[in-house]
Amino acid sequence: GIGGTFQYGYNISIINAPASYIQMFMNTTWLERMGTPLESNVILLLWSFTVSAYPLGGLTGAVVAGPMAIMLGRKMSLLLNNVFVIIAATLSGCSRMAKSFEMIMLSRFFTGVNAGVSMNIQPMYLAESAPKKLRGAVALTSASFTALGLVLGQVVGLRELLGGEESWPLLLASNVVPALIQLTALPWFPESPRYLLIDRGDKESCI
Repeated sequence: GIGGTFQYGYNISIINAPASYIQMFMNTTWLERMGTPLESNVILLLWSFTVSAYPLGGLTGAVVAGPMAIMLGRKMSLLLNNVFVIIAATLSGCSRMAKSFEMIMLSRFFTGVNAGVSMNIQPMYLAESAPKKLRGAVALTSASFTALGLVLGQVVGLRELLGGEESWPLLLASNVVPALIQLTALPWFPESPRYLLIDRGDKESCI
């Protein structure tokens, strides 16, 4: 869950705190490029594109999640899904250094792709892997991790932590930490028995 639905909740939260700083960054960057500042309605439009890139990426991730789960398996899909977050964290973390607000937009899109994939594949993987008696409780942890991500995103986004004017790129890049945790832990987990039996026809591995 820490690299799955947690990411969905966390990435919804962390974009709120630095909103004014990112808009200021957009205006400053444009001023350096063109020599004229942006009008307030144009800044708002660019900010809307930045925020909208996340659900657009989520839609893309949700579309590719099904084929990924069948072709690669549930576990491998979740592992590869972390690549999107690593790319996103690199883009957002380097955006101020590169003086490019477009990198933030692209970063949010890749973050959305990660969320779209994980929101579909993680509950599937958990439901198929959990013992029968625990299946209901285990499936509910998807929602618990989403809520945990929302809360932790709000906490980390405080100005005293990573939500300040100087540290907002680190805040946007902090989603790489759950990805690294999942990349470390998930390889030790078993593959979904349903995938092994039905999609791969490997009865022995399923048992």
